Amino acid sequence: MPGHYVQAEYANEVQPRSRRLLRDIFGNGPYVEGWAVYTQQLMAEQGYLSDTPGYRLTLAKQLMRVLSNTILDVRLQTLGMTDAEALELMTKVAYQETEEATEKLQRAKLSSCQLPTYYAGYKGWLAAREQFKATHGEAMSLKQFHEAALREGAVPLPVLVELLN
Repeated sequence: MPGHYVQAEYANEVQPRSRRLLRDIFGNGPYVEGWAVYTQQLMAEQGYLSDTPGYRLTLAKQLMRVLSNTILDVRLQTLGMTDAEALELMTKVAYQETEEATEKLQRAKLSSCQLPTYYAGYKGWLAAREQFKATHGEAMSLKQFHEAALREGAVPLPVLVELLN
């Protein structure tokens, strides 16, 4: 994912080295995974293939997958969702391939609460951007926000908001 590449480049520059090491070991999942989802939308907002039906459809499908993965994990971990119900959600509702859905079900069983990090992080990045915009007003640029946020490394998004304001 292009977003992860950019994020990793900035993460490699976090100073001092001890902070970089802590961010690497204890990096916040929603920060990392949310950035990947956020940058997909950001690319469309900035005009990348935004006028093509194929890209808009792909973006909508990716967001639907993020939402269905969140629903899957929550229902599986807290509401006793069966394997059959999980597979139906992923294949019939979210149009995922059977092989992918089967592997994702296994992943959700082995690592609870990881799949919702994409959605929680995506929403967190949007909220952080809005807060940064509210604080900095018309002088705010997306480049300024992204560089400042990425330079902090993978901190929890509420902490990122505090660090940026």
